[in-house]
Parts: sequence; structure tokens; C-alpha cells
Amino acid sequence: MFAVIDCGTTTTRIYVVEDNGTIIASGRTKVGVRDTSITGSREKLRNGVKDLFFRVIQENGLKDEDVKFAIASGMITSEIGLIEIPHVVAPAGMEELVDGIEKVEDPAVLPIGRPVYFIRGIRNHYLEHVRAQDLRQVDFMRGEEVQVMGILKMRNIPLPANIVTLSSHTKNIYVNADGKVEASCTTISGQFYEAMVNSTSIGKSIIPTEGEEAGGYTYEEMVEIAKECVDHGGLGRSMMMPRFLQVLMKTNSTEREIFTDAAIVADDIGSFREMKEQGYSSRYYLFYGQEGRCKMYKYMLQKELGEDVQIDIVYDSDEIDQFTIQGAIAVAAKIIEQND
Repeated sequence: MFAVIDCGTTTTRIYVVEDNGTIIASGRTKVGVRDTSITGSREKLRNGVKDLFFRVIQENGLKDEDVKFAIASGMITSEIGLIEIPHVVAPAGMEELVDGIEKVEDPAVLPIGRPVYFIRGIRNHYLEHVRAQDLRQVDFMRGEEVQVMGILKMRNIPLPANIVTLSSHTKNIYVNADGKVEASCTTISGQFYEAMVNSTSIGKSIIPTEGEEAGGYTYEEMVEIAKECVDHGGLGRSMMMPRFLQVLMKTNSTEREIFTDAAIVADDIGSFREMKEQGYSSRYYLFYGQEGRCKMYKYMLQKELGEDVQIDIVYDSDEIDQFTIQGAIAVAAKIIEQND
């Protein structure tokens, strides 16, 4: 059996998996690469991953020696992770990810007493000495490449396809007809929303408020109003408008939250236009993430690209977890095959 380590910005998840792909134990902890950013040290992240690893083994009655290796992906390979490993250059699929694996047995990186196979992220293809004039072509990912491999394994999606993750970022990933990641485009929309709620004066106009009388706007009306505001005044201007809706007009917090979500998505749609202009757009999109965001993007993108575009959404958290698990299992199977 082996372990799958999925390290993100704020959370690390570990799964113990039998060689046949059966998950027999799992756990998570609130530690991630943000801790490295805050403290300037990898110590909290290293200890958090190590402690979770042994806790999952012990709490599930497993024998320590039965877990032969670990396979790790996500932000753990970034400059604020446990070890910085350069990205694989797109186009890249399963073969390139397996070929690019970094095997590490150094306890200074992760002291768990067995090999750790680190999966590299993927970056867009561009000249080595890229300059700021080329910024619109630049993008990268760490972790989503494993999720893409899991999606291709679990779901029979048509290729080429655009796979879009909605988390702390919105990341639009173009997968070509050969099942390889060819390019991606990322926005900071998820973190932008969190910052709006928690760190600006607009936040109190968005959070749920009891006893307010609704303005009577439908979901579709509020979405279209938000889109018009962004199209004509920009996102910065539009982000003032939840205050206007609360102070100067009759609305409730649900209507204002719809407006805010829709304004951010309307701005994000520009990144989808950019991908299309660069030739990285298909007739099939798969969105995965929080349910409300998935439905909002689906509504907006169908308005943008037309009703003949097929859009599927996945918001079940267990299924989304499986994307990472199954992708890592597929990579691990190749490692086991090579070591036999």
C-alpha cells in the first residue's frame, strides 16, 4: 500500500491506498503552504504533513511498514512548499507527469522514513527568457494536473475539453484531443471574494442578514444587472454597488450576494475569452467546485458561448476529492509498474 499526499494553500489531505486502488484510510489537517508564507519557514508545514501521515496510519490500525511510499502533489512542490521542483512544460499528460516525478528520500524534506514521489506541476509553453510583454500567455498549475488525470480516468468526457476548477482560484485548463494539458489560464477570483467579505467595508453588505425585505429581483435579473455594471463600469466600480443596494435601495443579503458573485464571474469571463482567442476553447466544459459558483459560471458561459456548448458541473465534495485520489493512484500505478 502507499499514501497520497495532497497539499494545498490551507489544507493538507492524506489517503492510504492499497495497490489495487482501494482507499482504506484518510485524514486532513489545517496546514498548508500559506503557513510557509506567513512564518517564512517550512517547519510548520513539514511537521504538519509528517504528523498527519503517522496519525492516519496509527488511528486506522495500520502497520507502519506496510505503507511502502508516498506520492505527493499540489503546492507542496512550490517555492513555499517542502521542495521546489520546476514545472513540466505543456503539452503534458500522464506520460510526461510520470517521467517528471522527483523521488526524494531526504528526511530534511519530509521525515516519514520512506520514499516520497513528488509530481511536478505543469506550466504553459513559452520562451525560456519570457518577458512581461508575453504575460498573457503565461500560466501554471500545481495539483490540478493530478485532478485532470483523475477526471480523465473517472469520466468519459469528450476531447478536446476545457476543465475548470473553482476554488481559491478559477483555473481554466485546456486538454487537447490526446488527453494532454496544453494550456491554462488562472484568475484569483476565489481569494478576491474572500478578501471582499473579510477585509473590506463591502463585506457587511454581503454576509447573511436576518429580517431584511427582498427587493423582488429574480436570480436572472440580478445576474444581468451585475454583468451590465461590470461591462460598463469595471469590476472596481461594481464592487461598490452592494453598499448602494443595501443603503439606498430595498434588497436583502441574498440578492446582494448574487450581485457580488455575478460581478466577479462576469469579470472572470474575460479570461475565457482570452483562452478562446489563443485557440484553447472547446465545445465541452466541465466545472467543479462549490455548487453556487458552478451554476453561476454555467449560466454566464452559456450566455457568452451559446447554448450549443455542453457544460457539466460537479459540486459533490466526495467526487471532487476522488479526482485527486484517482489521478494520484493512476500515477502510482505507473510507478509500481516501473519498479516491478
